[in-house]
Amino acid sequence: MSGPWPIHTLVFDLDDTLFAERDFVRGGFEAAGRWLETERGIRGFAAEAMKLLDEGVRGTIFDQGLARFGLAPEATIIAGLVRAYREHRPVLTLGADAAECLAWAAERFRLALVTDGYRDVQERKIAALGLEQRIGCRILTDALGREFWKPSPAGFKCVMETFAGRPDGFVYVADNPRKDFIAPRALGWRTVRIRRRGGEHAAYGAAAAEAAEREVELLTELCMFLQAAPHS
Repeated sequence: MSGPWPIHTLVFDLDDTLFAERDFVRGGFEAAGRWLETERGIRGFAAEAMKLLDEGVRGTIFDQGLARFGLAPEATIIAGLVRAYREHRPVLTLGADAAECLAWAAERFRLALVTDGYRDVQERKIAALGLEQRIGCRILTDALGREFWKPSPAGFKCVMETFAGRPDGFVYVADNPRKDFIAPRALGWRTVRIRRRGGEHAAYGAAAAEAAEREVELLTELCMFLQAAPHS
């Protein structure tokens, strides 16, 4: 990733980019487990849910978790588990590399955030991480409408409406090539994939049409090569 363009704005994804999404998931499972214990007297649900996650189960963790306790996935139980998961107050910490990168970048670039996910959930994550004080421009695509989640360009266009500058002066940093880089690439942005060990999408091999220009394992690597790039 090199060239004479002036970098003026760094834009970050949230989950598995600035913090480990697994920490949020674990907290959500614990909240769901507490709800199930109160409602049905079942203990140990959170641990079973994490096992299913580690086994690669996605989308049916609550159904399969209930089955391990001999319970049918009744709609009311599933709804209660989902509500407890989504509404819990997370305790989260920025990755050490993310905290260092944001502090370094704040003195050199304009910062923004573009993230998918249910609005109230993402707002609680942002609050838990203290990002209101670090990143002023925060685009939660769910606030625009579910149809404007990535790979829609809507969130990225909102950033461009907030900050003026050449398209190739925007850099989007994210972790999921399936959806994250398609729109910013089409808009002329630069793109960087963070491929953290253990990240949800770390093992995914991106096709050429969806890949970022550059990959890093830690955000401190981003700082290292941006130091050598022109910026305004």
